[in-house]
Amino acid sequence: MLSKINLLWVVVAVLLVSCAQKKECHNTQRNPILASNIYSSKAYQAELYRLIKESPDVDYYYEMREEIFGQVYLVVSAYGDAFCGKLCLVISEEDASHIAIDASKGYQGAQLIGLKYKRKETAYALSSLVYDSMEYLVD
Repeated sequence: MLSKINLLWVVVAVLLVSCAQKKECHNTQRNPILASNIYSSKAYQAELYRLIKESPDVDYYYEMREEIFGQVYLVVSAYGDAFCGKLCLVISEEDASHIAIDASKGYQGAQLIGLKYKRKETAYALSSLVYDSMEYLVD
């Protein structure tokens, strides 16, 4: 009887761990634009933004902060029903020092609840996604 209870606990623990882990995006990627471009490319970001706008429910998870040519980006994994990808959000200089999430503080993989960002048109007809706010983190 005791071994059956132990086996049951092992099965429950395995199920809980597998449910708590977020999906691996690269294993399930079926979108040809996302699959054939690097995440920081204009084509990748435009396609991911289009998919997010068409999806009723998207979950966001913190990946990292990255600096490219002096601009700081918040990189988050976005998971929808039929897609997943890395979204790059520009962080303003003002927000860069105020945003509490950072990989060095152990937030990598934390879910970002209520993440808000805006599409901003820039010079030369380029557009970027700019971080606005978030409600809270689920670590």
